[in-house]
Amino acid sequence: MATVLVTGGKGFLGSHLVARLRRDGETVRIFARTPKDQEQASEDENIVYGDIRDPDAVDRAVAGVDYVIHTVSNFRKGGSDEAEAHDINVGGTQNVLESCLKHGVKRLVHCSTIGVHGDVREIPATETTPFNPCDLYQETKLTAEQNVWKFYKETGLPISVVRPISIFGPGDKRMLKLFKMIQKGKFLKIGPCTAFFQPAYIDDVMDGFMLCLHHEKAVGQAFIVGGEKYLPLEELFKVVAEELGVKPPWIRIPLKPILLLAGICEALCAPLGIVPPLHKRRVSFFQNNRAFSVQKAKDLLGFESKVPLREAVRKTISWYREQGWLS
Repeated sequence: MATVLVTGGKGFLGSHLVARLRRDGETVRIFARTPKDQEQASEDENIVYGDIRDPDAVDRAVAGVDYVIHTVSNFRKGGSDEAEAHDINVGGTQNVLESCLKHGVKRLVHCSTIGVHGDVREIPATETTPFNPCDLYQETKLTAEQNVWKFYKETGLPISVVRPISIFGPGDKRMLKLFKMIQKGKFLKIGPCTAFFQPAYIDDVMDGFMLCLHHEKAVGQAFIVGGEKYLPLEELFKVVAEELGVKPPWIRIPLKPILLLAGICEALCAPLGIVPPLHKRRVSFFQNNRAFSVQKAKDLLGFESKVPLREAVRKTISWYREQGWLS
């Protein structure tokens, strides 16, 4: 049986991939960031602790595995984290590439992001839609992906790239604030909320990764994977409210003043190294179109989105309630 390394195997996406691989009978090794409390570092031989920026640590993790799924990226911030974003997203990916080549890995699946397409003008966007990164995270993820393709062409290392659509589901906290605020009737709609958003339930995204890991036609290709339904933000808020059993949010505030305030917050906080309470990337949620086609994955890999939006929202709400985060 093959051994698969998952970098970032304790994160939201990574932990789900680890569980899925184990259910499928694979031997899994995890590369995870060293805990702040060293005593929490497990002696489990299937976990390698280290920093993705450390070539030696990455090399220890890759040695002896057959396949690698690389999911590590820096945590998004609104402040000045340019060096960290570059070192983790770009430098860390380069470390993984070089170790995979050195140790003869049979396939590397690199996790990119739909953010490389940024605010899309082509509805729905495809893998060939022009790149249009809108923030530091997206810019460094694009650089990393471009380096991946350069490495592939120069070395022939078998590589596939996944650009997951906005992932949510059990284990994820990124949508929690949205759900909480809607449940409490405190959610503020900024601007017209006509921009498209496309949620991707975690199980559908994992299916895409598994296909890219094993399907012969995945090598040398990038795939957008996730749910097929995109909808205006206004409609998304309504679906979430209905599944929570509350009234949809109704308070709306203009976009321009919030953008101005976000810019001021960033300008004041950045010199102090403080993450601003409001920043333009957060406001971009209400501005940027995120609508994508998964047709390429369907045609080449037989990918199929299986979890309808309402079911995905329902499952996520159920998990939040189990954690005591929603009433």
